[in-house]
Amino acid sequence: MPFLTDLDYENPVTISSQQIKTIAIIGGGASGAIILDSLLKEPSGIEKIVIFERQNELGGVWFFNKDIRSTPNELIKSGNSHLDNDPQLPNPFHDHTDKDKLVLPKNNQERFIQTPSYYGIKTNIIENMMTYSDNKRWEVEGDEEQRKYVEGSVVQKYIEKYINKNLDDPRVDLRLNSTVEDVERIDRDDDDAELPYRFKVTVRTPHDDHNDAWYQEDFDSIVVATGHYHVPHIPHVPGLKKIQETFPEKVQHAKFYRESSQYKGKKVVVVGSRASGADLTKFVAREPGTTVYQSIRNYENTKVLSAQTNVFKKPAIKNYEIVNDKVKVIFEDDSVIEDPDVIIYCTGYLFSYPYLNRLTNHKITEGITIPNLYQHTFLINEPLITIIGVPIDGISFRVFEYQAVLVTRYLTGKISLPSRKEQSEWVNKRYEEKKSTRAFHTIGVIDAFDYSNGLVNLGQVSEKIKVGREFPKITAEEIKVYREAGEKLRKFWDER
Repeated sequence: MPFLTDLDYENPVTISSQQIKTIAIIGGGASGAIILDSLLKEPSGIEKIVIFERQNELGGVWFFNKDIRSTPNELIKSGNSHLDNDPQLPNPFHDHTDKDKLVLPKNNQERFIQTPSYYGIKTNIIENMMTYSDNKRWEVEGDEEQRKYVEGSVVQKYIEKYINKNLDDPRVDLRLNSTVEDVERIDRDDDDAELPYRFKVTVRTPHDDHNDAWYQEDFDSIVVATGHYHVPHIPHVPGLKKIQETFPEKVQHAKFYRESSQYKGKKVVVVGSRASGADLTKFVAREPGTTVYQSIRNYENTKVLSAQTNVFKKPAIKNYEIVNDKVKVIFEDDSVIEDPDVIIYCTGYLFSYPYLNRLTNHKITEGITIPNLYQHTFLINEPLITIIGVPIDGISFRVFEYQAVLVTRYLTGKISLPSRKEQSEWVNKRYEEKKSTRAFHTIGVIDAFDYSNGLVNLGQVSEKIKVGREFPKITAEEIKVYREAGEKLRKFWDER
C-alpha cells in the first residue's frame, strides 16, 4: 500500500496522485484564502472543497466585531490551559447513529469566535511582504509609502475578495456560521481506494434563536487554516486567580479590547510588550488623565517603549494581593501599584483545535506549541491533516503562501515528505533549540529566508510534472527592505 502505515516509520510519506478528491478547509481567513486558491490552480483530481468559517464574514482575525462581550474571567482564568478554555463538545451523533441531521438546544460553550481586531489596528508588515505574490497591492489610494501600512479593514476586504473570486468554481462550497466540532477517522467503503480511511466532519451551525443544527460530511483530507489568535492566554501569577474572582471587572485580555475611551482618567496596568501590548499602551495613554504602567518580562534588556510621559516601564509581575478590599500589584523589583482600575493582559493566545482532541487523544497541542508538527505544517502521525498559518512573526501571508504551495503539491501526489523518522528528528532538534516556548513556532526576519527556502526544497518537482501555483520568490534584498521598514516603524513608535 503506497501510504503510511505503522510499519513504514523510515519510509517517505506519500499520497498517490488522484487519491484526494474531497477536502475540508477549516477557516476563512488569510490561510484559508491561499490554500483554496492553490488547490484550485493545481492539476489534480480534486472534486470538492468546502470552506467552513465560524464567522458570518470572511477575513479571519481581520474581521472587526463591533459588539463584543467583556473579558470572561470565569473562563479565562490565570494559568488555564487550552483544554480548560476551549474543550471539545460531546458528539451528539454518537447517541443518534441513525440520524443525518440533528436540531438541538443551543450549546453555550464559549468558542472565542470574535476576533481581536480593534479601532486603529494597522498592519506592521510592509505591503509587498504582507500580501500574496500574485496581488501585491492593497486596494487603497496613495503611493507606495502611503500603502505600506494599512487599516485592518483593508486587509479583511483583501482576503474576502481573494476568496470570493474562487466561489464560482463548481468545486467550491463556502459555509459561513459553521463551526467544526469533531473530526473522526472512518474506514473507506470504496474497494479500489489506496487510502485506508477518510474523515467524518461534524459541524454545528445556528438553526434559530434557540437551537443549533448539527450535520456530518465526509472528506479525504482536512486542512486546518484557523491561525492562532482565538483562545486567550492569561499566565499563572500568584494571587491573580483570586483577583479575577473578586474583581472580574479589573482583569481584561487584549482580545476583548476595542477602543480606548473607557480608560479615560484611569490607572491602567498593561502586561506585555509585543504588538498588542505596544498598541494598547499607546492608545490607552492618549486618553486624558490616564496613567499606564507597562509590565515587560524582559525588563532589563528593553528600552522605554513609549516617549509619553504618562507611561512607566515596570518589570514582570511577581504576585497580587488584596489588602483592605483593594488590589496590590507587586512587581519583581518589589515596587507596588495599588488599586489599579484595570489590568490588561496582552499575553497572547493558545493554539487550540478542540475538534481534533479526541482524534489525537488530546495531544494535538500543548497550547504554546503544537508537538509533532513538521515544518510547522505537517502532523507527523496524521498525514491527511495539514495546518496552514502556524508560523508566528513571519512574513505573514507570504509564509502562508509557501506552506500552501507545498501542501498542495503533497496532497495531489506530486511530492513525498521525508519519513516520519526524519520529520521527528526535525521537531526534536527544534525543541532542543527553542524549548516548548513561543519561540518554537516563531519565524522572524532572520529565519524567514531560510524557512521559505526549506519549503521550496521540499516542494521541488521534475520539470515534466505540470504544477499550478509556483512558489513565490523572496530575495535577500526584499528581506533587507522588510527588516529596515520594521526597524523604522519601531523607531517611529518609540518617539510617539
